[in-house]
Amino acid sequence: NIISSQLKIKADLTEGNLFTLSKGSKELLDDLANEREGDSEASRLEIRFYLTKGEKGVPVFLNEHGKRIEDLLDQYKAFASNNLDLKKINPRPDTDEEDLAVTDGIQPLGNAGNSFYVGMAVSYLDTTEVIPFFNPQNSPTLEYDISRSIKNVLQLKEERQKVGVMSSLNVWGGPDPSNPMAMMNRGAPQQPSWIFIRQLQQDFNVERIEAASTEIPEDVDVLMVIHPKNVSEATEYALDQFVLSGRKLIVFVDPMALRDEGNNQNPQMRIPGMGGASNLTRLFSKWGVTFDGTKVVADYKYQNSQRDPMSRGRVQPAYLTLNKDALNPEQTFTRNLEILRLPYAGSFDTSGLATGLKATELISSSEQAKLVDGMSSQFNGAKIMDSFFTGSEDGKPAGTKKYTLALKLSGKFTTAFPDGKPNAAEDDKEEEKKEENSPQIKETDNENHVCLIGDTDLLSDEHSVFQQRNLISQNITLVQNIVDHFGDGTLINIRSRNQNRPFTTLNDLRKDAQSKFEDRLKKLEAEQQAILQEKTKLESTGEGSNQFTLRIDPEALKEIQRKEREKTKQIRQIRKELRSEEDWIKLKIKLANIGLMPMIVIILGIVFFIRKSKKTAAL
Repeated sequence: NIISSQLKIKADLTEGNLFTLSKGSKELLDDLANEREGDSEASRLEIRFYLTKGEKGVPVFLNEHGKRIEDLLDQYKAFASNNLDLKKINPRPDTDEEDLAVTDGIQPLGNAGNSFYVGMAVSYLDTTEVIPFFNPQNSPTLEYDISRSIKNVLQLKEERQKVGVMSSLNVWGGPDPSNPMAMMNRGAPQQPSWIFIRQLQQDFNVERIEAASTEIPEDVDVLMVIHPKNVSEATEYALDQFVLSGRKLIVFVDPMALRDEGNNQNPQMRIPGMGGASNLTRLFSKWGVTFDGTKVVADYKYQNSQRDPMSRGRVQPAYLTLNKDALNPEQTFTRNLEILRLPYAGSFDTSGLATGLKATELISSSEQAKLVDGMSSQFNGAKIMDSFFTGSEDGKPAGTKKYTLALKLSGKFTTAFPDGKPNAAEDDKEEEKKEENSPQIKETDNENHVCLIGDTDLLSDEHSVFQQRNLISQNITLVQNIVDHFGDGTLINIRSRNQNRPFTTLNDLRKDAQSKFEDRLKKLEAEQQAILQEKTKLESTGEGSNQFTLRIDPEALKEIQRKEREKTKQIRQIRKELRSEEDWIKLKIKLANIGLMPMIVIILGIVFFIRKSKKTAAL
């Protein structure tokens, strides 16, 4: 141990080399080396890592997290060599190091007089990026957070990629432009921009593009179009030329955007989702993609634990909470996601896809899904849930088909306007001159990509950062992934590394155990539901009774209550047996992992001892 502790040897045996710097991080450090060009006098990248050590009150898990960060930063240093200075600082209370941490903006933790720190500052030339606190909960994105900070200090702000945002929704905050009364009242409190906008502004130059724009600036690399309602031909032409120029387009359409409340000036009369559906009819038609703006997707599988915060507990089968099964594991921007929330999303049909284009499904419903009316789905959730069992012979829910909620189009795009720019002013000399300087593009030179998503509410704050128990929606991560992927691709290469390593064997054994009890449990739950319905019917009959009406039979009610208690007890017993089965499975796996190797060594030792004893006896 003494000898080996002096050696710097490491072997990363994990799938995907999770403890080795990714290609994206190495590319950033290579860019740094190229910028310095071997000049020893040129400014180096400096990382100041603050970790309090040797103090009481520092949680053990935080020390372990700090050690992992330190090991990862050592890899950055080893790869960058002389291009990077790594300073490890121990900011103990009432020291100069603590003053330096405060100056750098590192967040103090703990109590006054007994504070500790775990954070980082990255500096290059005149730019500094700070991570005030490395949250252990964000451990899977640790390398991404470090590399993003490095990228931001290496790139001048004006050199960052420009992301345009064109939206008919008020994603920029301020007064609501759809409400004239709010626009006139200058003293009204200003709404902040949506969180996804603020997140993008940390890494990109984000520019506002008006919803009715007929030109997209030449320096916009990626364009997000959100809820394009009643878009003019001139605006669609601008989007058409944007795609054909080789730049990337991300479109969020919605059959029922909850943030679109229509243009009713009376705030009390504004109803979520009443503003109408959005679509890019001409472009979608040219690409061979159909988006149904009259229906939303209801899904029996993904309705579990799905409660609209505004629904007051009503079941909402069209308010989807999607897990990994709904996401494409082959695509970098959906591979590592766990939970997405899509309220009242629409679906895409690519059966008539245009020649030369390929559609890649990104997000999909389960096979137990159907299309329903958007507005009625908010109030008739229970009825929709019952409809899944209509015509079912085995008592299991049945849907119509699997629906595509988001997709990526790839290939060579051709113009949707073969006759040229619509509504061109032929007699306007300036317009004619402009047309000559920027002739129409008929087809992309190389393969291009467009991303289509059938929901806009996933961007709003109440859904993008929603947390319920241990489920945290990753809607903003999805947006950042797509923009990163359509940008230079450096950060998406890091973010997309699959650091979720589930115990697949344990999960499979657990599913087998659940299947033993599933039929019994469902049967008892169905009987319990029938008893509850009968009880509700009797109680409702008794509530409206008077002296001329026959009152409820108390004996009948007692009998029903007895059956209800009995079924509840039976269901509880089955769930107890299921938990016992799962605990036994975990115990067996633990015993195998902890005891198997020692048992093998003991058995081999006994065999070796017996053989040696026989040889000794023979002599």
